Amino acid sequence: MRKYLDEAGVQLKSMFGFHVWPNLATGKVATRRGTIMASAAFFKCFFKGKGTHGAMPHLGTDPVVAASAAIQALQTLVSRTSSPFDSSVVSVTQFKAGEALNVIPDKTMIGGTVRAMTEETMRNLIERATMIMESIGKAHGCEVVVDFMEKDHPVTPPVVNSKASHELVSSVGKALLGEDSVIETEPSMAAEDFSYYTQNNDGAFTFLGIQGGADGTFPLHHPKFTADENVLPIGVAFHTALALSSLGENTKSEL
Repeated sequence: MRKYLDEAGVQLKSMFGFHVWPNLATGKVATRRGTIMASAAFFKCFFKGKGTHGAMPHLGTDPVVAASAAIQALQTLVSRTSSPFDSSVVSVTQFKAGEALNVIPDKTMIGGTVRAMTEETMRNLIERATMIMESIGKAHGCEVVVDFMEKDHPVTPPVVNSKASHELVSSVGKALLGEDSVIETEPSMAAEDFSYYTQNNDGAFTFLGIQGGADGTFPLHHPKFTADENVLPIGVAFHTALALSSLGENTKSEL
């Protein structure tokens, strides 16, 4: 969408966005000045070896062992490459190999995600992760292809709330919901492509509480995730008030 806006010559004054947040009670909102959500990248790594019978591993080249070693080594990226004051995450979430219990497959694939709070750290992590996977795979005698899929899934920048927009969110939220209902939150390592809107414009992203439904609270992307629908009028009113206040058409007393 940002691409189309730029191509159309649309000049943005400011942008505001919400994300439902199951860790917050309905009627509460959380935001912060500066970086609120992380940069995100996704990767797949393919190890090609030589398949053989499981009883005769010396006759093949085992890509399962190579992939396993790479997974272990990737865990050192956060503890030994990133500063402890610069949060980052490397998670391997996929491991695909053979199907037969008595056969060492000829190839494996691991995949996952990298998160960082700055674009500089993200680029460093991508470079180091690629080096680790390629080097370990080759050390085990495998051919290796690392794919961060940037053509189809570009690295998402971090979401950064500007000072002015953050202050507007806080003031409007307190006027609408009460002084205690706007919480200063710590950053999240989750990511959001709303970041493209705020790269060159004022803007703010806010977490909207939805905890309070009868079905209990499940995390984002959980198959049983549900939202407390009482949040709907809150979200509509908050968005409307932000738009009017941003345009200078509302005062605090009118909210």
